[in-house]
Amino acid sequence: MTNYKYIFFSLILFFCSPLKSGEESLTFHGAYTFETFPKQKACAVYVSIFNNTDKDFIISSASSDISEKAEIHGIVIEKEITKMKKMENLLIQSKQQVFLQPGGIHLMLMGLKHQLKDGSSFDVRFILDDGSFNEIKVMVLNKKMRENFIE
Repeated sequence: MTNYKYIFFSLILFFCSPLKSGEESLTFHGAYTFETFPKQKACAVYVSIFNNTDKDFIISSASSDISEKAEIHGIVIEKEITKMKKMENLLIQSKQQVFLQPGGIHLMLMGLKHQLKDGSSFDVRFILDDGSFNEIKVMVLNKKMRENFIE
């Protein structure tokens, strides 16, 4: 029964109207992270970003009140070793979508100020290069849900 609760919340998040800073903007859906253990200092945030407009957008930074620092990370393979690498910005082209997901591009929150608990939520602000922003709500999921998202 517990898994149905998370599936239900995920569907609600997916179909909810996103918070936007203007009429012509990006759409964010289904933002989530996993609960942390005590004294854990970092977590990854995942979200789907859609650009249904006729213009390109560049996300230049991100922030959250629950962490000291937020960085967009990509995955690179160097000498057969997979590593995370900070991305200076993230281009979302016109009529395209980008998925921040496990094993790919993701948002890292570092210097967490408190433990993230199952069922709670927090806000993340994605700042665009023109100074506008999109603020989204991130749902914290139970660690057991990780099995359904990460293979």
